[in-house]
Amino acid sequence: MAKIDTNQKLIPTTTTCTTINTNTSKAKTSTIKYDFEVSPYRGELTEKNYYGSFSFNCSELTRKGVEFIKIDNFDFRFLGIDYGKTDLLFAEAVFRDGDFLGLTASGADFSFICGFFNLSEASFAYNVNSSFGAANVTFSLRQVTNDNFATVFAPEPSILMKVVV
Repeated sequence: MAKIDTNQKLIPTTTTCTTINTNTSKAKTSTIKYDFEVSPYRGELTEKNYYGSFSFNCSELTRKGVEFIKIDNFDFRFLGIDYGKTDLLFAEAVFRDGDFLGLTASGADFSFICGFFNLSEASFAYNVNSSFGAANVTFSLRQVTNDNFATVFAPEPSILMKVVV
């Protein structure tokens, strides 16, 4: 098992959308789920990190040009409030030629901004008590399981992640 320095971040470089049959059933998936961490570096909220996740069906992904894929689920706890997909004005996973660029989504007091050329440009902006702030966003691809908790999609770490210092 590889050891990763705690000062490094894992950043997905591509998302593989595969359909895999398990040995015990004919279950298939094309669901991709990302966990994310929001780390404010400007504004009133610099003392705390915020966490969430979102998922989407990647069967629409063509890997050609810029693509916006609507999300299926969204969970985010921000300032003591739990936000879901219905709390957002819009939310889409963004790709360029199959490379994940981040999330573009907006709620009443915050927005996720995807990268333009690569994921490292993705960010988060917020407005709390008329005070604006900004944050870094780190995404990590999550292994997806079916209702019986059998693995139906497991990303290949050597293909999907690169270590950024």
